[in-house]
Amino acid sequence: MHGLINRAIEEFTRATYGDALWTAAATAAGADPRGFAMMRHYDTALTGKMMRELARRLSRSPRELAEDIGAWIAGVPSIRRLLRFSGSSFDAFVAALPEMQGRALMVVRGFQLPALSVSATAEGWTIVADAEPIWIHALSGMLRAMADDYGVLAVIEVAGDQVQVSVPLTAFSEGRPFSISDPLLGVA
Repeated sequence: MHGLINRAIEEFTRATYGDALWTAAATAAGADPRGFAMMRHYDTALTGKMMRELARRLSRSPRELAEDIGAWIAGVPSIRRLLRFSGSSFDAFVAALPEMQGRALMVVRGFQLPALSVSATAEGWTIVADAEPIWIHALSGMLRAMADDYGVLAVIEVAGDQVQVSVPLTAFSEGRPFSISDPLLGVA
């Protein structure tokens, strides 16, 4: 597993639940409680142990935890910005999801995300991921956060290796402001 994934789990845990929970769960899972190196690769089994240990300590399922992590990741300013570059509307964002794998590799060499395919349905979209269930749930959390970001009311359900997305209201709320030009980054 790429260190960025493990580091995201670590950062989410520290930011949401504190360093003490992180240290206890990491130690119990056999991970270094000081944290993960972002550009290193780790045994996938270690990631699974971390997720199970954190979920147990939070009295949640690993899938629920993965959904929370996916939503949290979408709110990290640099990640949110990359995600918003995928489309000016939620529709465009969802349609561009199959490109996410290639975009991730352009940003971080060796960072392999699961392949996604998107097909339109009468109600919205079906997104199929060639991935472990934990990824599917993280994707559903990210989609929930991005629907809110775009101001869209979306119903998102996980069914096996698929995420079903329907959009009853495209103008549910104002959404969060976003601009390609960002004075903090020196981009005009």
